[in-house]
Amino acid sequence: MQPNTANLRGLCFIRSLVIAGQFAAVFYAESQLNWMLPYVTLKLLLSAISGFAVFSWWRSYQSWPVTDVELFIHLCVDTLGFSAVLYFSGGANNPFISYLLVPLCISAATLPWAYTWLLGALGFGAYSFLLFNFIPLEAIAPMQHQHGGAPNTHILGMWANFLVSALLITYFVFKMAHSLRQREAELASSREHRLQDDQLLAVASLAAGTAHELGSPLSTMKIILEDFDGQGLDDDSRADINTLNQQLDHCRDILASLVNTARDLSEGQINNTTVAHYLANLRERWQVMRPDCELRSSHQPTLANTALKLDGTVSQAILNLLNNAADVSPAQVDLDISIDEPHLIFAISDRGPGLSAEQANIMSKAFVSSKGKGRGLGLFLSNATANRYGGELRWQRRDGGGSRVELRLPCAKVVA
Repeated sequence: MQPNTANLRGLCFIRSLVIAGQFAAVFYAESQLNWMLPYVTLKLLLSAISGFAVFSWWRSYQSWPVTDVELFIHLCVDTLGFSAVLYFSGGANNPFISYLLVPLCISAATLPWAYTWLLGALGFGAYSFLLFNFIPLEAIAPMQHQHGGAPNTHILGMWANFLVSALLITYFVFKMAHSLRQREAELASSREHRLQDDQLLAVASLAAGTAHELGSPLSTMKIILEDFDGQGLDDDSRADINTLNQQLDHCRDILASLVNTARDLSEGQINNTTVAHYLANLRERWQVMRPDCELRSSHQPTLANTALKLDGTVSQAILNLLNNAADVSPAQVDLDISIDEPHLIFAISDRGPGLSAEQANIMSKAFVSSKGKGRGLGLFLSNATANRYGGELRWQRRDGGGSRVELRLPCAKVVA
């Protein structure tokens, strides 16, 4: 919600309380105090202000944003409307005169200084006018004497006004200031995400160019390996040639997958598959990349036939996390898929040395790596994928040593 919209609703609530209090005060003065006041005029005036309050409530729920000027106008209407009520009910002698400070406090907490100065001048002018121009509070018949030095009506009114004003200022001004602070935090987060998007765009542009350039050398290496394969080689050399052929084929598959994923994303296409099939496919792809590493994969039994709707970036993010785990713990890497409402969790565990709290805090930044040979992109891209889905990348220490990294994605977006 826009801060000024929240502030307008808070002002509407304050206005409603004040109107109710003024109606109660008018009826009390008419029925109990016997003051000679223009009650019909006061009731009509408060009814008009009530109509404006209803309009303000309706306005606060409309889609178009509330500007500073509009909020300033609302505060001016409150100041002038309440001043008119005071004019017909004792002017500056009315104990509720200090309520004129409430709109000023709200303006000071939510609006630029220029508007606050103007509203302060308006409130000061209204107070000055009411010092000399008003309908006095006069009783039709003399009031009975108070018992035992009890405070008179004016003092009680001042006490009640101070209490109400203090509560309103303390609570609602704090809420409005909190709304502004929350807005500032959202803007800071938005700036951080925009910077991350700029970094991702730079990486994506470089990756696209690099993928295009890799096609030719990969084809050349494939041809050379085929020539070697036709010569008389011993069994070990032939096995090495076959391994290189497999890795070259895998590199070409990666480039093809990159192109397909980019095309699917641009066209808004999502791959639908079951958890069991998705996990088997991930395991197969990763074992081709890291045939020397052991991967133990599992999922909740009830999830086997659960349908998923994921794009290729999620698979790439999981493979990046698996590679990071294998770099520090090639003998034991675990991948587990589970649901912890409202998230679908891909948990990658290892038995490596783990991360310090400082390293965990910076792992979402680009080109930051805890490994000497790392380029610092794996976790950054995985974190970006999680953010794009509205999820998160969560790291925690694993019992018995090692790390557990969870890619948590909202079920509402990834479960079909």
